[in-house]
Amino acid sequence: MAFKGLTVDENNVLGRRVEEAGTYNVRLLPTSELKTAKTGKEMLVLNYEVLDGKYAGGTIRFDNVVYDDETPEKEEQSLKRFNTLLVVAGVPAGTQIKTLDILLKGLKKYNKMNVTVEWSSEPNSKGYYNLDVTSHNPTDPEGSKPNGVFAPARQQQGSSNVGAQQSAIDQAAANLPNNFGADPFAGAGQVISDDNLPF
Repeated sequence: MAFKGLTVDENNVLGRRVEEAGTYNVRLLPTSELKTAKTGKEMLVLNYEVLDGKYAGGTIRFDNVVYDDETPEKEEQSLKRFNTLLVVAGVPAGTQIKTLDILLKGLKKYNKMNVTVEWSSEPNSKGYYNLDVTSHNPTDPEGSKPNGVFAPARQQQGSSNVGAQQSAIDQAAANLPNNFGADPFAGAGQVISDDNLPF
């Protein structure tokens, strides 16, 4: 089948970003996994997709939930954190969880919840601020609620060459036409008929 064209639509893209802090009804994505943190502790790395509202389809990634048993107090906090995840996802009371792998499988089965997110206090290695999950809640029947707080401005990291490269990319993007006609090569100088194409 031949390509039939499209109209550029910023609302119909892959990898859509959530651009505001707030509370979001989400589902757990299959990319969520059990890993070992740099500290050697087990942790769940949870990735979510927003289910409703203006950021539906957007992702919230890298909610790292670490199991810390260095002290009885830290272990109790870890267990409460994991139990909260299970309760808000709707895992039935009384379900026995023996390992974090089983816990993750349970979360993937009962995968809907609501998360509260805020912007990180520090930029990542590329100068962008990430959304950090601050709490897990049952899904909100009223839907997701962005709060109007957008990410802080990107921080330039590394050499000034990175800024120059980004500026050149921004300039090239600004020079693109807003509308592509039926023949994007019209006015390019040489006319080539379909009979002269090698394919």
